[in-house]
Amino acid sequence: MQFESYQELKELKNILVTGGTSFIGKHVIAQLIDKEYTVRTTVRDKSKSEQIISDLKEHLKKDISIEIFEADLLKDDGWDDAIKGCDAIIHVAGPFPMSYEGGEKELTGPHEDGALRVFRYAKENGIKRIVLTSSVASIWMDSTIEDTVRYIDESNWTNLSDTNLDAYTKGKALKERAAWDFVAENDSIKLTTILPSVVLGPGIGAPVRRGSMEYMLMLINKEMPVAPPLKHGVCDVRDVAKMHISALENDKSIGKRMIITENAYWVKEVCQMLNKHGHKAPTFTPPVFLVKFLANFDKTIKPVKPLLGVDVNFNTETSKSILGYNPIPIEQTIKDTCDFLAKYEKN
Repeated sequence: MQFESYQELKELKNILVTGGTSFIGKHVIAQLIDKEYTVRTTVRDKSKSEQIISDLKEHLKKDISIEIFEADLLKDDGWDDAIKGCDAIIHVAGPFPMSYEGGEKELTGPHEDGALRVFRYAKENGIKRIVLTSSVASIWMDSTIEDTVRYIDESNWTNLSDTNLDAYTKGKALKERAAWDFVAENDSIKLTTILPSVVLGPGIGAPVRRGSMEYMLMLINKEMPVAPPLKHGVCDVRDVAKMHISALENDKSIGKRMIITENAYWVKEVCQMLNKHGHKAPTFTPPVFLVKFLANFDKTIKPVKPLLGVDVNFNTETSKSILGYNPIPIEQTIKDTCDFLAKYEKN
């Protein structure tokens, strides 16, 4: 089924955002509320509802109205109620472990199985539009490629047969693959996927030590004693949220993958920017061969071992031309991240 007109897209006013406690999810919810959408969200634990509402009210400086449903990606309970009556879904929910302990299925399951669960209930409830949060993890990992300079666009896919893939990267790639496979067989649903790189910026509510915030704190606190020879993309959470909504509102984004990254930087460059704000992040980068050897014994570096020393570059022209992506400069993102973390460090 095709949308009859752009007017049909403009009438999508009741939006479900999965993952209401997440870094990205809260920003998506806040921006939707600012644009006067009717918003509901899901959480794994309903006891967190009051904190979410409090965080959003403080951020938006106004009273808000939002429905919150308890729904776990690995269980059917709650999803029908959460989705029923919605016009569209922004599927953000998914884990980001910094520890890769446990079985592979334990880590990949919430991504792949969870996405399929959401999509099945979406189909049953007549949802026509889904925007899914993926990641550059879906496009940049392939240890069989030996190039020391790589140019990556939305046509690339992480090599799922690569035996060196960590569970998180594999889970993200499986999640997005499963979503595209599902809509290929169920064309009543129109899909856009958003592929952010390392997401920084100020959070809404107290920082949670996982994902990109874990990475920042490891650098700031010198828990990572050196700057590994790794180059990665960086983007601002406010831009990421904005691009989810832009994709929802723009029919030209249907069927597209959208890379969101301001640019790519070596870890040493990120550390140097952090240090402009009073931190003492590591700026010494050891030789690539040494870090590759040490990665065999370090769970925080091992997942990116194939990318060590690789000059990675991302093409964001599709996001810029279709969604109007005009990224916040990294210097501002780093400053705002530091200010955000400092605010809660003092409390």
